[in-house]
Amino acid sequence: MIEPSKKSLSNQTLLKKFLESNVIKSTKKLKGKFAPISYKVDNIRRTLIIKNIFQFRDVFLLITRNYTKRPKFRYFLAILLATQSSDFLVSISKDFAIKNKLKLIQYSLFPKNLRVCLLSIKEIRNIEDYSKSIEVLQEFKREFRNIMQKIKKLVENE
Repeated sequence: MIEPSKKSLSNQTLLKKFLESNVIKSTKKLKGKFAPISYKVDNIRRTLIIKNIFQFRDVFLLITRNYTKRPKFRYFLAILLATQSSDFLVSISKDFAIKNKLKLIQYSLFPKNLRVCLLSIKEIRNIEDYSKSIEVLQEFKREFRNIMQKIKKLVENE
């Protein structure tokens, strides 16, 4: 039987090889320096330093350095919900994100534009998570766009 740490390590190496061979080759790498992502773990603020960001269609692949030694890198899929984020947009999208175990972050993908985008991210830990995560993120974007269209129609009718 494989120990849990060795099993997760093999999952990470398989995921890394899968991403390098199938995903990264067909994507566009975003250039520039990116701010780290920070979040709380057990009431301690942790930061994940962004190593690379790749864009394919409307999905982004974020490769971050982990704050612990194992696994060395963590992989996140992200989708751009809005190019200009606000508290209102976060409150609209919060319910769907909680229901599907997604995280919402306000992050500047394009630092030269000085705009903070609203992203929904999901960590992928093995190859099976990859396709499921893309489907959930794209469904989230469709759902978010539908809500925004309803709000636009309400405002136009007033």
